[in-house]
Amino acid sequence: MIVKKIALLSVALISLAGGAPVQASSASVDPFPIGIFWSPSPAETTSAKYQEIKDMNATFVFLSNDVYNYAQNDAALVQCAAKGLKCVVQDDRLGSYKFTLGQTAGNDGQFVSSSQSLGQTFTTSAEPDVAIDTIQLYIDKSQWTAGTTLTLSLYTSPGKEELLGSSSITGPVADDYPTFGLYKWLVPNTTYYFELTSDSASNIGWVVGHTSDVYAGGTAYRQGTELADYDFWFKLNYGQKMYSGNKQPTTEAINDIASHYAANPGLLGYNLMDEPGAAALTGLQATMEKFRTADPHHISYVNLLPNYAGNLGFGAQTGEFVTPGQTLGQTFKTNGKTSHISTVQLYIDKSQWGSNEPLTLKLWDSPSKTSLLAQSSLAGSTTNFPLFNLNAAVSPNTVYYWELTHGGGGDNSVGWVIRSTGGVKLEKDGTAYASGSPVNGDFWFTLNQNLVPFSYEDYVYRWASKQPDFLMFDHYPFPTGGGFSNEYYANLEIIRRQALAASLDFWTYIQSVGITGALRSPSDSELRYNVYSSLAYGAKGLNYFTYETPSVQGESFHDGIILPGGAQGPLYASAQSVNGEVLKIGPTLRTLTSQAVYHTGTLPPMTTALPAGFFWQPVDATQPFVIGYFKNDSGRDYVMVVNKDTVNAKTASFAISTKPAKVTEVSKSTGLEMATDYHASSGILTASLAPGEGRLYALPDKVKPHKHRIK
Repeated sequence: MIVKKIALLSVALISLAGGAPVQASSASVDPFPIGIFWSPSPAETTSAKYQEIKDMNATFVFLSNDVYNYAQNDAALVQCAAKGLKCVVQDDRLGSYKFTLGQTAGNDGQFVSSSQSLGQTFTTSAEPDVAIDTIQLYIDKSQWTAGTTLTLSLYTSPGKEELLGSSSITGPVADDYPTFGLYKWLVPNTTYYFELTSDSASNIGWVVGHTSDVYAGGTAYRQGTELADYDFWFKLNYGQKMYSGNKQPTTEAINDIASHYAANPGLLGYNLMDEPGAAALTGLQATMEKFRTADPHHISYVNLLPNYAGNLGFGAQTGEFVTPGQTLGQTFKTNGKTSHISTVQLYIDKSQWGSNEPLTLKLWDSPSKTSLLAQSSLAGSTTNFPLFNLNAAVSPNTVYYWELTHGGGGDNSVGWVIRSTGGVKLEKDGTAYASGSPVNGDFWFTLNQNLVPFSYEDYVYRWASKQPDFLMFDHYPFPTGGGFSNEYYANLEIIRRQALAASLDFWTYIQSVGITGALRSPSDSELRYNVYSSLAYGAKGLNYFTYETPSVQGESFHDGIILPGGAQGPLYASAQSVNGEVLKIGPTLRTLTSQAVYHTGTLPPMTTALPAGFFWQPVDATQPFVIGYFKNDSGRDYVMVVNKDTVNAKTASFAISTKPAKVTEVSKSTGLEMATDYHASSGILTASLAPGEGRLYALPDKVKPHKHRIK
């Protein structure tokens, strides 16, 4: 299944003392966050285009589609502010680390013509996740005839078996250092070949070179023949995926970006990364915290991978043995909402742990072990992922240290105790220890969780524990050929569970485009169901993928909200209609906390059937509904009922066992509570739902006991 990477492709591949920066104070938009991805291009950044977004009842814009630099973002922010929208901005410095290699010595030159090509082999660096952005040459502009086009082509070798890409420039040019844009991923430590050709029989040049072997990674070629002891002048401008190979945005870049945008009335926040791997999360945490220091009033936006992602990017693992002579330990910092540690979970090979080998996990104030806070012992385990029960009171934003000791017995050795390796950090503010000495890596552990290590839920937990402004993820449930993703609900279940555990809101993407061979463009009712099922699970923000229909190399998109050429597709009216409803019920939804989500009819994987004892029951239990149960801050009950049938409307009756005096519906026209077809005497409510439609119901306020004055 396709995952969303087009934002990166278009650009190259493209703590405070005494505490930690808090979540952004403006982490949402009123009356409800409804956004669009793949926004108008720089050339389309007009009042009319942004009015069209506003008219679709969107409230924010994720700037994309080659909108990346200050001038482009600023122009879009002007339109957002004028239309009452908010913008999430992107900056190439946050997604790609730039560096340049090559050779810049020159004492000679060669001519290029239609009968004489010039080329150069080069070797890529050892850094992972690197793309070639551009290649610069040194060509005498005074000898470049107007109207003559030079083309630089990138091949896997001088034999030109595979063309990776090409870029052309037509004279005249402004300077002697033309830049050819290529934007292709390359393999580390690999030799490639670029070749310059001309469409004119006239000589163009000089193309500057050097008459000795000044570049060890390759050599020059003329008309396909190697030139001995010769190298052309060239600069290879690379872009490395951020957070790969320990690369992170600089503090100076973050401060510069924040200072440029922070006062802009159209700003919602900053896009840090789309679909990061797990190994990138501690680096993203550091970037997020720097933005919170530089601009505490705007959000940092990170979109997580879906559960069908093939590689979650945890990196390699290794392990250590705990023995009577070797303790293992880990420092970590609690987040701003952690005041109690009930359990610590480790990853230990149970087959190497006998029942006569007690292991004790102790929670200390620090590696100096001045104060013992709690401890727990286990003798053997039936699982590789044991839980040590601690029940310790702790302080938020504080560093602690757990240590694992072996009490003797068996073969006096238990392992492996799994940790990260290869420089991958699982804890930004932590260090692993063996016998009191630091180890290069972090032990795998969870706080107050019971997870399978390196699973999708582990991945979500890792980011949720770092206290982002909200959780965001994408999952596109409408595959080519029909049907519905059998992993959709499982993804929602995990996101909802981890968001609640971390006291975070979650936002989600809504599929509104097709991709040939992967996704079909949804129908009106399918789009409606995507929206309402997400809301029933507790989503507090929506973002459409995509708004305009992208045209990008390697993927064939079709039938987005805005069609190629700029006309509104059928999904424009569909999104406009359901968005209008969400804007009315959204202010109520934002005050609610999800308590449970149940399914009736056929039960999808990883979901929960409606319990027989739940107070809200369909009279016909075979009808397919999602039932979301919520409470507000005062304890008032709300229920959202969603018709899972995206083809047929449903008229259904629900038996409410508590027989409240009345049941109201939050109107999708006014946002106010309105009467329903409910009969208090029988406790039966009847409702009609269009295919994929949801309705939000409110039960009466809880009756508070009367307080008698004691005389």
